Amino acid sequence: MRKLAFLFVCVAVLALLGACGGEETATDKAVAPAVDNEFFSIKLAAGWQAGPLTSGMVNVLPKGKTSPGLYFKFEGHGNAVGTAEASIQSMIKGYNGSPMEDIEIAGTLFKATTYTYGGSTQTMYVAFREGTKVTITIEGKDGKDNPDIQAMIDSLVLK
Repeated sequence: MRKLAFLFVCVAVLALLGACGGEETATDKAVAPAVDNEFFSIKLAAGWQAGPLTSGMVNVLPKGKTSPGLYFKFEGHGNAVGTAEASIQSMIKGYNGSPMEDIEIAGTLFKATTYTYGGSTQTMYVAFREGTKVTITIEGKDGKDNPDIQAMIDSLVLK
């Protein structure tokens, strides 16, 4: 009788554990790791990783690759001088960049140009925000149109 009661309790416990656990859903798997530091936060695309914040810079790359890349740079930390226009004009002049464009990213107006550096296509966005120069660079062939990069930029929150 005790063995039968023990067996019944074991079956009941297993049934309860099964009911509590449930299956992992696609939504559970879709939660992307995030980069969150004093300057910004973004959700990383699957298969991408971010380096540490070093001297105001963060590199975001596909795991095990060097391109395409997404690079963030924060300069001046409240004391930056200059203008976004001057920074972009310098890149246009020095690297035969495309005409300057206005692009809104994360609620901030950036100036942008696309150019070639070291044989690689790059698009640079520059804004001055609360005394900090914010530079976002997308590197790599078709990087600007890469859906992972676009999703990460769409998730960007500047602090």
